[in-house]
Amino acid sequence: MQRVTIVRYKAKPETVATNEQLSRAVFDRVRRDRPQGVAYGLFKETDGQSFIHIFVNVLEDTSDAVTGLPEFDAFQADIGARCLIPPDVTRESVELVDSYGFSTSGL
Repeated sequence: MQRVTIVRYKAKPETVATNEQLSRAVFDRVRRDRPQGVAYGLFKETDGQSFIHIFVNVLEDTSDAVTGLPEFDAFQADIGARCLIPPDVTRESVELVDSYGFSTSGL
């Protein structure tokens, strides 16, 4: 099985920059570690406050490549205080049927 995780939330206007800074620290670490089979993206909606994280692991049913990082712990530590709308998390164990841009041999 593989893993897909989608997280949506809305940050308070005064915490948007902090949220992005903490998120970028996670991405910097992931780029350094270069975990195989993992794709991770952060998107900001047009309101400038709502965020969507999309994580895909095409090799196994885990998100540890991101959630196991100390930078992720720092990001998550005060997420509730930064949000107007708290994170809504969807985690799915899936089987990749077909794709463009994903490879089960790594990304």
